[in-house]
Parts: sequence; structure tokens; C-alpha cells
Amino acid sequence: MAGFSNSLANAIISATLRQQAFPAIRTPYFALFTSDPTDAFTAGTEVNAAWYRRVPTGAFAAPVNGATYNAVRAAFPPVTGAQTTVTHIGIVEGDSLNDPTATLMYSEALPAPRTLQINDVFVVDSQALAGDFALQLL
Repeated sequence: MAGFSNSLANAIISATLRQQAFPAIRTPYFALFTSDPTDAFTAGTEVNAAWYRRVPTGAFAAPVNGATYNAVRAAFPPVTGAQTTVTHIGIVEGDSLNDPTATLMYSEALPAPRTLQINDVFVVDSQALAGDFALQLL
């Protein structure tokens, strides 16, 4: 189950309990991490390689009882240069690793670290019942 980032949790509390406007959310992207990005979105944890780019999440299924999952397949570019070990996946608003205004919304650990070899493609797959990225808020 994915967890909230500090910035998203704070925005929800401020919007629902402090009557502040919920901030506009830019296009969400999947991001890969080499270590836990933490709820504070620790710098230096996201994959930083020439081949790497965030990929749009695409559509999510309509939520049921506070849960949803990715409804479309999202594929990262093939690995080049050197292998990379990925431990976490997240959803970030902002398309670039170099965007200082990008914020982490959700993240979760992979079931096990995954070492991506040259030419491997990391895929966040969708399935009829549940995608690879499950989000449950309740």
C-alpha cells in the first residue's frame, strides 16, 4: 500500500480542516527510487541516469472504498550505461528530476529490490483487478 508524502498529507489537512484551497496538481508521473524517498521526499533517492525519465501514470481506476490502482500500463525507457537497483516507486507531480517545484505525492517499497540490467524496461503494469501500483487510503 502506498503512503502519503508530507506535502500531500499537509495539503489535505489544510483543505479539509483549515478551509484553505487545495493546491492545483500537475500531471502525475511514476518515479523510481534507489532508496526510500521518505515522506519528506529526500533528495538524491530518485534514479539519476541518462536513460531515466519519469513516465505519466495515465488513468487510475475509479476508487472503491478508498482504494484505486493504475488502470494503464506505464513503461520506463530501457536501461543504458550501467545496471541500477530500484527499491521504491512513487507518484510525483512534475515531469523532470530537475524540477525544483516537483512534489512527491505517494510512494511505496517494491516487494523486493529489483536490479535493472542494461536493456531492461521497468514496467508498471495494469491488470483487470489490480495494477502494480495500489493505493489504499482507508
